[in-house]
Amino acid sequence: MCSDRRESHVGHHEEGGIAIHIAAEQPEGVPDENWLPVVRGDYGMDIIMRIYAPDLEKSADWSPPVAEKLE
Repeated sequence: MCSDRRESHVGHHEEGGIAIHIAAEQPEGVPDENWLPVVRGDYGMDIIMRIYAPDLEKSADWSPPVAEKLE
């Protein structure tokens, strides 16, 4: 499930957050930089979030958002 995309940035929401859409086809209204194309299939998929140089005080009670499967 490799992607040959070379994008190094993503678009941000007005609130400052980001949304990455993982799908076989680009969802309507989702910019290219926020879409991660994958091969369609029923895979056991894990998502890993890397956070570089986090503010440990602010992240003490923070937990990552749960990924949502959309039909």
